[in-house]
Amino acid sequence: MKSLELLTTTTYNAPSAVPARRHKANGTATAALLIQIASEMLTTSPTLRKRLGVTLTDLAAAEKVRKELTRKGL
Repeated sequence: MKSLELLTTTTYNAPSAVPARRHKANGTATAALLIQIASEMLTTSPTLRKRLGVTLTDLAAAEKVRKELTRKGL
């Protein structure tokens, strides 16, 4: 009989008093982050850079744009 007691399930009622909050999007911060991620990926992968036709000069220019976006976002 004890084995039957172990199989009983309990339900969990999440507190419904707390409303779900959505993160407010910040377009310039998101764009800066995406540029940073792409730049890091392309910097470390010469094969990917060659396939996309991106040079290190292009990545330096993208870094300048990222820094400008970061300044505007503040």
